[in-house]
Formats: sequence, structure tokens, C-alpha cells
Amino acid sequence: MASTSSRIEDPFQVTSAVPAIVHSNPTNTNTPYSSQSTDTDETPDTNKLSRPQLMSRKSSGTIIIPREAPTEAPPQDFPPGDARAMSPRRSSEETDKMLTSARQSIERRAQDMQSGLEAIATQIETVSKNCESLDRQNQALQDAIGDMTRSLSRESLTSKKK
Repeated sequence: MASTSSRIEDPFQVTSAVPAIVHSNPTNTNTPYSSQSTDTDETPDTNKLSRPQLMSRKSSGTIIIPREAPTEAPPQDFPPGDARAMSPRRSSEETDKMLTSARQSIERRAQDMQSGLEAIATQIETVSKNCESLDRQNQALQDAIGDMTRSLSRESLTSKKK
């Protein structure tokens, strides 16, 4: 047993601790769950799996560009509907046009929003004026009802005295 502890084991090789289903030996009827050990120094283990062979690769070659080679492709003109013409690189005139159109659309939206806010503000003012007038009318009605109840209570007191 001392020889097995000094032996260097390959971590990629399967030992007999793996269930017999993974690798089977028709001569060995012992299972990993039996009381007998299947790993002995006397018998070579033919059930060990070996590593797969590496695939061979083709050389990618060198990526050397000669000095005489052009560094940039020549500019090409594409029709306006072609997707290749839709480059993110734009001229200053195109960017100026885009900038002015964006500013105009933003200004229009801001004016629309301001006019909407003004309409809301005027509607709030009219509702608040209506509310104030209704409050005054409510107060006048409450005063009238209070005066009527006082007068009725006086009349009832005077009629009881007679």
C-alpha cells in the first residue's frame, strides 16, 4: 500500500471509484459499492480513460502589409438609397442642416407646450373665480338661513309667552 501513496496520479484519469457504468470490465464483477477493492498494484487497470488527441490547426500565416499597399480605400460614390451611403460621417453642411431642423422642431414643440400651459393657466383662473363666487353665494345663503332660524326662534318664544 505504500507504493500507491507515492505514485503520482493523473487527475484526468478515471479511477475505480467511478461507478462501473462509466467503464465496464466484463471480468471484474466487483462494483464500487462492494466490500472488495478493484484497484490493486498487481493488475494493470485497462479501464482508465485517456485524454483525447488535440486537433491540428492550420497556420494563419503572417499579417504583414507591405509599405507600398494603400492605407485607405478610395472614396466611392453610392446612390442616395444605398445603405452604404448612410455613413455616420457627415459633412459640416449636413450637420448644420440637421442642427437647424432639430432646433426648429424643438422650438415648435416648446411653443406648443407653452400655449398649452397658457390655456391651462387661464382655465385655472376661470375655475378659481367661479369657485370664489360660489363661496360668496354659499356664505350669503348661510347668513340668510341663520337669520331665518333666529327669527323663527324669536317668534316661537313670543307665541309661547302669550
